[in-house]
Amino acid sequence: MGPYLTTPNTQKETYQGENEKFIFAATHMQGWRNNMEDAHISQLDIEPGVSLFAVFDGHGGKEVAIYAEKHFQEELLKNPNYKQKNYKQALIETFLKIDELLFQPQGQEELIKIKGSGDELQAGATANVALIVNKTIYLANAGDSRAMLCRDNNPLDLSKDHKPDDEKEKQRIETAGGFVQNGRTNGSLSLSRAIGDLEYKKDQKFRQDEQVIIAVPEVRVEEIQANDKFLLMGCDGVFEIWSHKQIIDYVNSQMRQVVTKEDIRIAAEGLLDSVIAKDTSNGTGCDNMTCIIVYFKQ
Repeated sequence: MGPYLTTPNTQKETYQGENEKFIFAATHMQGWRNNMEDAHISQLDIEPGVSLFAVFDGHGGKEVAIYAEKHFQEELLKNPNYKQKNYKQALIETFLKIDELLFQPQGQEELIKIKGSGDELQAGATANVALIVNKTIYLANAGDSRAMLCRDNNPLDLSKDHKPDDEKEKQRIETAGGFVQNGRTNGSLSLSRAIGDLEYKKDQKFRQDEQVIIAVPEVRVEEIQANDKFLLMGCDGVFEIWSHKQIIDYVNSQMRQVVTKEDIRIAAEGLLDSVIAKDTSNGTGCDNMTCIIVYFKQ
């Protein structure tokens, strides 16, 4: 059996919320894939004035994505730099902390429980995390999930993909004893940064940020401006068919003059229906899909 269903599963699970600053919809669907391996966080008020949104795109299994969904917020809130309002460093440390927990016996036991078997654990997950503090977005990314703002009705990218054939990433991979073949780390993974993928992180000669695969995110800090409409986050499957501009235009087309929760839900769910492939002939648009839209009230 190949990696795809004979017909796609387009049933969606959607979460919605609203406070005085934001309206959000977070939705995901399995699509053509045999299994669903995405997870996400959508929390408007982890503290007063602080919101947390995240997309975790699993590969090799769902367990690391689900583990990150379960533990990221609690580890972030416990982080000393978070408590001191050093949010950028807190995000970096929380990404690495999740990796540390995965290596521990308790973490391994939890992964086995999520997976449902004691087979070898080789799962990982990209992580795209937005911490919004008042009007400041701290966007931390490891892997190839993406985030962008709608600014002046155009996309402003807040993340960049971490791919093995990027010169900086390739140099680190090779220094750590790995190789890049056909655009894949060790001929296998199509990315160079992720949470999990522990088999690539066991060389004691190297620090956490020097391994073949690393969980270190790049963090961009961006102030929400008056001409910003919304933040859109998604796993890589959302971005395979349409350009960022086409996605922004589509979401805008679904909004009425007075934007409601229903508008955002319809936009998020409709986007996934619009960018899924009609068949699996070339593999594009056939992945699991998760999308979060956070609309900014003016």
